Amino acid sequence: MASNPRVRKAGRYVRRLPGYRYARRALLPRIRQSNSARSLVKRVFDVDAAQSAPLDVAPGNVLGGVGTERLPVVVVLMLDVPAERIEPIVDEIARLQLLTAGFRPVIVMDVPQLGAPRRYAYPTELLISRVTWADEYQEWDEYARQRLGRIITTYRSAATVVVGPDGLDDTNRLILTSCAPAG
Repeated sequence: MASNPRVRKAGRYVRRLPGYRYARRALLPRIRQSNSARSLVKRVFDVDAAQSAPLDVAPGNVLGGVGTERLPVVVVLMLDVPAERIEPIVDEIARLQLLTAGFRPVIVMDVPQLGAPRRYAYPTELLISRVTWADEYQEWDEYARQRLGRIITTYRSAATVVVGPDGLDDTNRLILTSCAPAG
């Protein structure tokens, strides 16, 4: 309870307003569960700046419930992966996420095969592939280095997994499953 009499008086006044109970019981829980509202509050007020994982990165639709916004973000790089291999790799990432409940993947690829990540509602970033790169004033390596740096910084990733054309290897699986919270 507030010790300031003016604050207490204002609280009593607000509680007497028409619609207060409806707003408290129906609207407030919806606002608290809204990802958009959380993102807005995080960006405007910089709430919990010491938190290592950003709160506004969606965990996808494989995991749900309280606490998923606190899971570490893992950037999954799939560069030079053939288009037909994207879907099985994303399926395996979803399976590992479901088994461990330990990470939120951000998929980075250079092939516009967005169907599989979209099916799981994973955030996806698309890079221009090395083959189609046509800028004569900037090398593709420089572009990729800058773009990946911005992606890793923006999502504040806890780990980065590089997936080759053959899919996830044992080391990648080990990294993804080690992100699970202890306990």
